[in-house]
Amino acid sequence: MIELKGVFPALTTPFKKDQSLDLEGFRTLIDVVIEDGVHGIVVNGCTGESWTFSDEERALLFKTSVEQTNGRVPVVAGCGGICSKDSIANVRQAEKVGCDAVMIQPPWYVLISEEEVFQYFQEILGATDMPVMIYNIPRRTGINLSVDLMDRLADNPKVVALKESSKDWLLLSAMIRQLKTRINVFAGYTNLLGLAALTEGAVGYVDSSTPVLGRRSIEFYNAAISGDLETARQLQENMAKLNKGFFGVGTFPAGIKVALDMLGRPGGWPRDPIKPLNTEQRKIIHEVLVSAGLITEKP
Repeated sequence: MIELKGVFPALTTPFKKDQSLDLEGFRTLIDVVIEDGVHGIVVNGCTGESWTFSDEERALLFKTSVEQTNGRVPVVAGCGGICSKDSIANVRQAEKVGCDAVMIQPPWYVLISEEEVFQYFQEILGATDMPVMIYNIPRRTGINLSVDLMDRLADNPKVVALKESSKDWLLLSAMIRQLKTRINVFAGYTNLLGLAALTEGAVGYVDSSTPVLGRRSIEFYNAAISGDLETARQLQENMAKLNKGFFGVGTFPAGIKVALDMLGRPGGWPRDPIKPLNTEQRKIIHEVLVSAGLITEKP
């Protein structure tokens, strides 16, 4: 089983104005973050607008990710579905093209019991030999994975990692303490909890702001794991200010896409029902990037 560890950006998916896939832009974005020094990439997650893809588009996105990384870093493919058979079908797509691992969250919309969530994951794990990163994102799914449930799932050797994105420090720290000897725990929301998580025993983070932050995100990770807490604290403070400025401007991830475009990195258009930012919203994003020292030119 592959070990997942370090900084894994959750990539946006660039779309053209007509809402078709911009695969050239996607390839460029992969190259850019690898040059920044990331340790892997996550595609087709929340940040990637995974809910918009047809089966054919998802398969093409996975294939393009594997081709473009070309073994330089692991590719984790978002494969969640509302029912296990849909998730398994997505996993098959990732298997076929050579993705390194899959990321799966609980079903959304259908608020099933904890035992039903356990069985959902068991059915998926029984249908594949791929390494699995489990994704706790209750704001999106309506289901918050408990420590007890993850403790049961971590007994399966195919479960290699957890991305914990509840924004609940007590839950995240409990997950790390309970699971860190068996699976690798990644923090979400790095700007809020990254330093605390890394010092507690998390192995890294999966976040959507790393492609905007660029090498700063890698500098933060390196400072945190090396014990340079003064540098790490300062970097996290700056990251938090930046994230506060562009999260909440428009509907996620439209603001991140605009920020990437302004940095000369492929962001692209969002897909329906998410609308592009208006002129005033774009001005806010620009001012945030200028104040962070990421760009200097006038809008």
